[in-house]
Amino acid sequence: MTTNQFYLVDDNVILMTGEYDNNGKLCARVMIGRETLLVDQSPVKLLDETLKYIGFNLKGALEGAKGIIGEKYMRPVMVNPYKGICLFPNKSPKKDDCLWFNPDHIVKTNSRGYKTEVVLSNGVSILVDLKLCFFNSKLHIASELKRTSIERGNHSNPIVPERRKPLSRSKNGKYNFGSIA
Repeated sequence: MTTNQFYLVDDNVILMTGEYDNNGKLCARVMIGRETLLVDQSPVKLLDETLKYIGFNLKGALEGAKGIIGEKYMRPVMVNPYKGICLFPNKSPKKDDCLWFNPDHIVKTNSRGYKTEVVLSNGVSILVDLKLCFFNSKLHIASELKRTSIERGNHSNPIVPERRKPLSRSKNGKYNFGSIA
C-alpha cells in the first residue's frame, strides 16, 4: 500500500475518512474522482495542515464556523476559504471512521431506513449510518457556512471615507490624528 507523505485538501476531494495503514497508524483515505489515496496523516491533521498552509488552523476555522452558524455539534469547516472548500463530518471527528464530505460533490441523498444513501459526483454512492433528515441537516449547514463565508469574504466596505488632506507630521515628529476628526 502506497502512502502519500504530503497532500493538501483541494476542491477535487469528494470525501475522506480515517484508515489504518499496515503499521497501525491512522491515516486519511481521500477520494478524488473514482481514485483514492492514503495520506500519512489523520483526517483531522490533514485538515489542520491544509489550513496552516494558507495561514490558518483548524481551531480557528472551527471558531469561525461557530461565529457564522452558531453552536452546532460536529461543525463543518471551511478548509480553504479562498477556494470555497468546505467539508462536514457525518459523526464526531474524534472517531476514526468519521467521513468528511465535500457538499459540492453530493448529487443527491436517499433514505434507506435508518441510513442515508449519498450519491456522489463520481457516480459512487455510499451508505451512511445516519437518518436522512440528520444527514441533510448537516449538508444544509455546511452549504450555509460556505455561502455565508464567501459572501462575507467578498464584501465591500460599506463605509467609504471622505477624501481629506493627507496627514503630516508636526514639529515634534508625531502625526496629528486628531486633525482628521
